[in-house]
Amino acid sequence: MSTDITTGISSFVAELNWSDIPESARVAARRTAANVIGLSVGAAHDPAAEAVLAAAADLGQRGTAQVLGRSEQLTAPWAALVNGLTAHVEDFDDTYLSCILHPGAPIVPAALAAAELVGADGATLMTGVVAGVEVASRLGDALWPSHFDRGWHVTATTGPIGAACAAARVLGLDATRTAAAIAIAATQAAGHTEQLGSMTKAFQVGRAASTGVEAALLAEQGFTGPAEPLAGRRGMSALMAEDVDWTPMADLGSRWLVEQNALKPYSCGIVSHPVIDAGKRLRAEGVEAGAVESVTLDVHPRVLDVMGVTEPETGLQSKFSVYHCFAVGLLRDAGGPAEFSDETAVDPAIAALRRRVTVNTNPDRAPDSCGLTATLTGGAQVEFTIEHATASAAAPMTDAELQDKVVRLASRLEDPSRLWDVAWRLDEIAGAADLFAVAR
Repeated sequence: MSTDITTGISSFVAELNWSDIPESARVAARRTAANVIGLSVGAAHDPAAEAVLAAAADLGQRGTAQVLGRSEQLTAPWAALVNGLTAHVEDFDDTYLSCILHPGAPIVPAALAAAELVGADGATLMTGVVAGVEVASRLGDALWPSHFDRGWHVTATTGPIGAACAAARVLGLDATRTAAAIAIAATQAAGHTEQLGSMTKAFQVGRAASTGVEAALLAEQGFTGPAEPLAGRRGMSALMAEDVDWTPMADLGSRWLVEQNALKPYSCGIVSHPVIDAGKRLRAEGVEAGAVESVTLDVHPRVLDVMGVTEPETGLQSKFSVYHCFAVGLLRDAGGPAEFSDETAVDPAIAALRRRVTVNTNPDRAPDSCGLTATLTGGAQVEFTIEHATASAAAPMTDAELQDKVVRLASRLEDPSRLWDVAWRLDEIAGAADLFAVAR
């Protein structure tokens, strides 16, 4: 049993400054934050968001914290909940692939809510984002893979810890109170992968953001917890994983995992992104869906762990169907939110093509790769390999592509380009009000 894990984390978080962070990690953090802001604005009127906002009104949660993309203001934890939910509901956010964590959705909204509470400037806000991403990513790595294999949703379990660290740093908590915030968040860490394909998947990510804000605010008031909530004998890791390895925590502050956070080009589970690329490539080679008798895909085993829905009936379910991902790649040459709508999920042409797809798993296959063999009418075959998925760590989304994504997501706004201009320079703003002024 380790006895100094939480102490080390809390000291790192409390002492971190924007000037300590290398430029490469700052750029990665800007990309993470801008991506989340665009997503939250874009999904601000999603049915899941409407339901949560209605519940917030019933529960008397009106406050002064802004909901991105809307006029409503809620208490800080509830604003973080809504903004975290909308950042994740389209499954279009980001992924630290090492442990399949989506860090931006719980952490950026928590930092924003805390910054709005205390009037923190952009550099402080972004320092919180980096602190949260670094801690949550390493915690996910420490618990991997048994934590995931047991059915825990990594973003919903490590996300509250990262969100608490982000909020604690923005609020200016010292190491002792940051450790208390981690303890308060850790006892509430929850969320399982049975929720994939439902609104509750995004809810548990929004709840992670909310939990982090609440934990930091309680710690600020002197609320305490155990000394080692993460690595203690009956702490989070002991109950949620086997063979925990705390080595990833050793280089906090010298290696920056935020730089490995990949931004999604497609609105679905990231492990199926190479499959969408395969469908698009087959189309680019002049093959039409009607000419395809059968397709066999060779993928990493994690694909069917996460993306095994064969006959999705809703848009949310289709985001977790590798069969659907291939079909929209070939038929639509795309993989954005429209390709994972309720209407597209039951489109007869897409459903018919899904049924012609067979998926084989291969433990030697890289997670961002897939092989394809297509048998065409008449017996001809097409074979190729997608070595690295679009926007994977090996071929990351460019800043220009991210700008295009954010502007498209914010199309409801009068001037989406203004949102991008502020979101991209978040570390330079005087306060969160500068962002919210252009985000609704």
